[in-house]
Amino acid sequence: MEAVGKFEFSRKDLIGHGAFAVVFKGRHKEKPEVEVAIKCINKKNLAKSQTLLGKEIKILKELKHDNIVALYDFQEMANSVYLVMEYCNGGDLADYLHSMRTLSEDTIRLFFQQIAGAMRVLHSKGIIHRDLKPQNILLSFTGSKKLNPNNIRIKIADFGFARYLQNNMMAATLCGSPMYMAPEVIMSQHYDAKADLWSIGTIIYQCLTGKAPFQASSPQDLRLFYEKNKLLVPNIPRETSAHLRQLLLGLLQRNYKDRMDFDEFFHHPFLDASTSMKKSASVPMPSYPSLGSGSSSSSSSTSHLASPPSLGEMPHLQEKTPASPQPGSPAFLHRSKESAESSSKNSSCDTDDFVMVPAQF
Repeated sequence: MEAVGKFEFSRKDLIGHGAFAVVFKGRHKEKPEVEVAIKCINKKNLAKSQTLLGKEIKILKELKHDNIVALYDFQEMANSVYLVMEYCNGGDLADYLHSMRTLSEDTIRLFFQQIAGAMRVLHSKGIIHRDLKPQNILLSFTGSKKLNPNNIRIKIADFGFARYLQNNMMAATLCGSPMYMAPEVIMSQHYDAKADLWSIGTIIYQCLTGKAPFQASSPQDLRLFYEKNKLLVPNIPRETSAHLRQLLLGLLQRNYKDRMDFDEFFHHPFLDASTSMKKSASVPMPSYPSLGSGSSSSSSSTSHLASPPSLGEMPHLQEKTPASPQPGSPAFLHRSKESAESSSKNSSCDTDDFVMVPAQF
């Protein structure tokens, strides 16, 4: 067993891996019943991602919510940096959708009431996630009946691309997974926190239908699709309730200025636990600009999207220099601050942020 502070793990208990890290299942030394997920990042991989990791730790330390994966500890050792995270025993939403194919509206409501609760915290702190997708939404079973959606707690994870975004401030960094990217992001335009709302709309649509609302064979083709189709209307199943239809049409607006805002999302009747979801319910439909005409989604499903080449340099905006790390912070956090200070004063983010992560679905 290898020790990380008060926790320990065996490398035999691998539960996940990514471009920069591997994740092992671990436990508390003195309380073995307390299970954790230990994210191990080799320092050789930190050269291009240490600033992102520093931001991830800073953000996770600030976020405390039942529907956000908790950070318990982080340790820097000779060759690696370790993040000790809350362990979720139900896998991720991608796995759940793979087994269930589609979800009922009641289950979608249960899950996204929890996601909305987590997003309230992010929004209140001026944080944009930038990589919301089923793989980054984890499930924890809280009861004995694992198949009962009422016993599933949803938790947003992986804040590696998250950043602080002040009110009325726009970003221009390309990162995330193409299938869930807002059109303004994949088209290399400036964007704000509403990009997360598009991603949420895409995930809801996938939960409802089993596929993405707008699809293409590659990220480049998806970008071209958005560029050519300024009016987009998702092909929502006819039997969908009026409230859910309204929610999807509000979230999946190609122009972020027309997209539903966070306050509308948080207070939407579909997410209201007391709302009757009878199909006959009459709900006034807002006059979204794209409801007149446009392209509907393709009927064919998409397999894996390959990671595209660079989409070119994009303009940056000014971002405040992050606060000095707290005493006892790993050395790489201090180095991140120094590297940030040496970068262009007009840069809103580090060049490390220019990462396109291939979608896995």
